[in-house]
Amino acid sequence: MNSFFNTKPSLKFGLLSGLLLVLNEVIINTTTQTNPYIGERDSIFSYLGLLIPIVVIAIAISFIQKHAAIEGFGQLIKFGLIIGLLTAAVYIAYSLLFIYSIEPSTLAEFEQMNRERSIASGQFKNEEDLNNAIQLSRNAFLPGTILFSIAINLFIGFVTSVITALFIRNK
Repeated sequence: MNSFFNTKPSLKFGLLSGLLLVLNEVIINTTTQTNPYIGERDSIFSYLGLLIPIVVIAIAISFIQKHAAIEGFGQLIKFGLIIGLLTAAVYIAYSLLFIYSIEPSTLAEFEQMNRERSIASGQFKNEEDLNNAIQLSRNAFLPGTILFSIAINLFIGFVTSVITALFIRNK
């Protein structure tokens, strides 16, 4: 296994993290029989989805510190950020595949859910304002999903790599 990760380790660990995250999403979708992009997430797999990048980045930084000539704190941080970005890229590719091919009714379900919540809140006085708000939320759904995925994975990559690099350097 070590020889596999010796060449381009950030790419391989990033893809591994992303694929494990996608596998987790498939498990959530299969076990709950619900669309993971619509509704609440309350299974243990939802929490596991947060732990996957953390564990992979910590293992990757430990690996790269042992098997490469990377000594600088900044280089270890950059390595964690690259893995976080690659994890986000794989997850975004899966999200787009899911929304447009696997479960093409996702956007319609999202729109219906927003319509029901907006009507229940009673904050819209006429149908035109309601329709405009629903259209705005529908237009923001994909960019929001993509930006959130990038932001959260970069944040996880940064924090995990800082903490792991501090522990590794203190040993």
